[in-house]
Amino acid sequence: MHTIWNLIENATLQAWIWGPLMGVVFGALFAGLTNSPTVNAPVTVSQTKNVYITKVVVNHPRSQSSDDASGGLALLIAAVFGLAFMVWKYTIYFDYVHDCLWTLLATLLAFSLTAALVSLCKGQFTSSSWAVYIFSPIAIFAACSGLLTLAKSTFDPGLTQLALKHTFWDFYAHSLSTYWQLFIVFQILGVALVFLVMVFTGVALLHYLALMNQRSYGQLQGFWMFLTGVTMVFSGRLWLLFMGVLLGISLILIKPTFMLAWVIAN
Repeated sequence: MHTIWNLIENATLQAWIWGPLMGVVFGALFAGLTNSPTVNAPVTVSQTKNVYITKVVVNHPRSQSSDDASGGLALLIAAVFGLAFMVWKYTIYFDYVHDCLWTLLATLLAFSLTAALVSLCKGQFTSSSWAVYIFSPIAIFAACSGLLTLAKSTFDPGLTQLALKHTFWDFYAHSLSTYWQLFIVFQILGVALVFLVMVFTGVALLHYLALMNQRSYGQLQGFWMFLTGVTMVFSGRLWLLFMGVLLGISLILIKPTFMLAWVIAN
């Protein structure tokens, strides 16, 4: 039993075996539980939206608040110490953080590939618009893998050993040069954006799978309607453009010859 549990917790197996396996299972379930579109079903993505989606706008009242100088100063001090702590923790747990990110990425990539292939085999791609929205996440996940690889290749493993020997403030304020202070901050921001892109793209894929599955009637019709509604914010071409912008910003932040070089030079 102990050996089995060690295999389950093994980071390499999680990234390349268990994660993708779960992605394949859920991809097959989401794309394969519904029958092919009926004869009278809408053909394109926009037609399907017009038939099944009702847009509801909810207005939330906005409250006003006032700030003072002392509150702003306290917030600034807390932000500086919080940043130093985050840099310290990221440096110490660099390998673990990236193992988790690769596990998530492998799972999402396996999910998207399986869902796309099953949908293709079931004749769900009744127009080119479906192919664009279902296969685009695969390209986005591939770009995320490139950015994560870049982040790991430019990181100096010696920083982890240095962080382990110091407290978070001593490490950030005294052990690191200005170059490495900015390097880690920019990389944290870039990697955080990559994580958001992966999550947002996964939700967008769920939206289009749910929208696609509404074109045939069955016991899960209500579930697909609900899932389409709660993920509606990721509908349309705007999310593709937004993901592209985030990936571009991530590249600028992670690659040392871009943002970091520009800040150091100025």
